[in-house]
Amino acid sequence: MYINLSDLKEIGGSKQVSLELEFHDLEFANREIEIEEPIKLDLEIFNTSDSFVVNGKLQAELILSCSRCLQKYSSPVELDISEDVLKSEMEDEEELYLDEIVVDNIILSLPMKPLCSEDCKGICPECGQNLNEEECDCEVEVVDPRLAKLKDFYNESEDK
Repeated sequence: MYINLSDLKEIGGSKQVSLELEFHDLEFANREIEIEEPIKLDLEIFNTSDSFVVNGKLQAELILSCSRCLQKYSSPVELDISEDVLKSEMEDEEELYLDEIVVDNIILSLPMKPLCSEDCKGICPECGQNLNEEECDCEVEVVDPRLAKLKDFYNESEDK
C-alpha cells in the first residue's frame, strides 16, 4: 500500500492519514500468522530535510497458534508506530510504501512463545490429548535427558 506524499513537499509539513488495510497472512520463523480483519492505521507523517517521520497507531486482530496446545487463538494487537524513512532509500519521494513498516512492527510485537492462556496445559506427550479439554490416563515420567544416566546409578552399585 502506498500513501501519496505529493502534497507534503514543504519541509516541516505534516499530513494525517487514517486508513484500513486488507492484508495477507504472514509467515515468520515457520509460524503462520493469520490476519483476520483489516488493519487500522492512524498515522501522522512529517517531512524533514532528509526523511519522512511516520508516527501513529496500528490495530490488528491476529490469529496465532498456541505453543503448548497448538490450537489457534485470537490475539488483538495495538501498537505505537514510530518510523524514520530516509528519502535516499525511497524509490519515489512522492509515495510512501507502508507494507514493510506494517509487517516489521507486527513481527516485532509477536511473543516469543505464543500462549492461548497463561494456564494452558498443553498436549500429552504420550497420546496427544489436549489437556485443556480433557485429562488423559497416561503416566508421564519426565526425566531430563542430561541426567538420564544417573537413573541407572543405583542399579549398577547394587549389582556389585
